[in-house]
Amino acid sequence: MLRGLALLLLLANLGLWTYTQGHLAPLGLAPFEAREPERLAQQVAPHTLRVLNAPAPAEAAAAAPALPEPAEAVAAGLGPLAAEATPAAAPTPAPRPETEPAAPTPAAAPEAPRPNPAIAAAPGTGLGTAPGPATACWQARGLSGPQAALVRAALEPKAELQGRWSLTETRLPPRWLVYIGPLASERALQQRRSELSLAEIEHRSVAAPLAPGLALGTFSSRERAETALTQVRRQGVRDARVLQERPESVTHTLVLSAVSAAQLRQIEAMAIVPPRVLQSCP
Repeated sequence: MLRGLALLLLLANLGLWTYTQGHLAPLGLAPFEAREPERLAQQVAPHTLRVLNAPAPAEAAAAAPALPEPAEAVAAGLGPLAAEATPAAAPTPAPRPETEPAAPTPAAAPEAPRPNPAIAAAPGTGLGTAPGPATACWQARGLSGPQAALVRAALEPKAELQGRWSLTETRLPPRWLVYIGPLASERALQQRRSELSLAEIEHRSVAAPLAPGLALGTFSSRERAETALTQVRRQGVRDARVLQERPESVTHTLVLSAVSAAQLRQIEAMAIVPPRVLQSCP
């Protein structure tokens, strides 16, 4: 019984060896070989690869020990057979060159910037031990020409305000109206509004001193207003006329930039701008 089991195990091992060595390939029983030839085709310039930590060929040749010639082996008593059969000595690792570059030293931490004494001591910058007073921006719009001249004459001699104020000029074009009025009463105004709405004529109320009245259009020149008047008269409006609402004018804007509360009170005490005209800058 044991002899038959041993014979069966021997035959199984022999069959497995025959299969793994490929002797059964003609019978279609070749073992599966895990190969990926397509990866070799995808290589890009494989001959340029180089192992960085391997010694250069010249260094390896210089470091390898010289093998004895056959004659030297015979002289040493080893005989010609010993000289031929002597295996080559295992190459010793190449010695590290004496001029090996030193390990890179860690970079020093950047030095913190030193504060500028001039900036640290400047008032109002928030630096140093003595910060200046808080400042703000203020402006006054709609100043007339005489008011602007008064502001300029008062602020120009103030050395502490130099560079902290400015005056800008704004030129307003004239404005003309196609105007109905002044009407007798508020009731007459409402009745006239209803008539214009039924005729689908655009209109708006006007403020004093032209109230109570209605404006049928606002124009920047008298010629354009006269043209519009002709059109509304064709629509049946007979009591309209052309009126200049305001002439061409020039206004000035005073801007006080970065002034402290004490400087603002000093400017208000000069009474060079109307009361409550100064407002915070947008």
